[in-house]
Amino acid sequence: MVWKDQDGRFAWRLITDETRLYEAVESLCGEMVVGLDTETYWDAKTSQMRVSLVQVAPPAGEVVVADVLATGVGPLRPLLESPEVKMVAHNARFDEAVLRGAGVQAFGLIDTLRLSRMALTLGSHSLSSVAEHLFGQPLDKSLQNSNWRRRPLTRTQLEYAALDARMALLVYEELLRLLDEQGRLEVALRASEVAPRKPGEASKPRRGRAAQIPEIVLTPEEKRVVASLKKWRLERANAQRVPAYMICPDRTLEHLARARPATLEALKTIYGLGESKIKNFGEDLLQALREACD
Repeated sequence: MVWKDQDGRFAWRLITDETRLYEAVESLCGEMVVGLDTETYWDAKTSQMRVSLVQVAPPAGEVVVADVLATGVGPLRPLLESPEVKMVAHNARFDEAVLRGAGVQAFGLIDTLRLSRMALTLGSHSLSSVAEHLFGQPLDKSLQNSNWRRRPLTRTQLEYAALDARMALLVYEELLRLLDEQGRLEVALRASEVAPRKPGEASKPRRGRAAQIPEIVLTPEEKRVVASLKKWRLERANAQRVPAYMICPDRTLEHLARARPATLEALKTIYGLGESKIKNFGEDLLQALREACD
């Protein structure tokens, strides 16, 4: 059943059936970005936080609230472990850790808490405070520490959970706009990436993926190729009504200008290009690269 929140702002549905969750995830894997949140409980027997719900909010359509106590995390793996879908979460390191505890390596996580700290000057950067600052809409967090292990959960609990995932996505979109105006978008996005760790791996000082890739020093001719590719990227982004960085980041264009791949297979070696992007616009990108190099 699909529900709407009390104010009619968004729709959500609870999924407790494994097969239906697989079907929902298949659709979500086609999105470029989704909001993500988890609800957890403390397991005294193992002295660990356990996942109760995983909530996923696409840009359009209802929020999926997955009862992983009923379905397990298996149906969510194609989404959570895909590097092709950006998943935005507030304090994403917590979500990454609890999912890792459930045996899942969550790729594509972007932390809106880190984005907020770079874009805004606030006394508190909690999701509620950021939502109130950006939209004049504070979040009621009184259910945050409610009993997420019991079943059935109340409709109020489920609505609270769905709203957090939805709000994370809205906050992300607004912070991107602000950071773009400030000329800090690329830097902020790199700083907000949450790299996955292997299940059972202890926490280490964070080193984002961008920090592991050497800076590319371009020749004047290569800079001209990048400028041409940016025009192609902007046209495609406008056609899809998404920010340009979601097509591919600057680092990808710089790598293309240096490597000059000529085949779809060669595109797999380029930073930021996975199977989904290559399938969706690989041929178009190769053509744009050829024209830029002529």
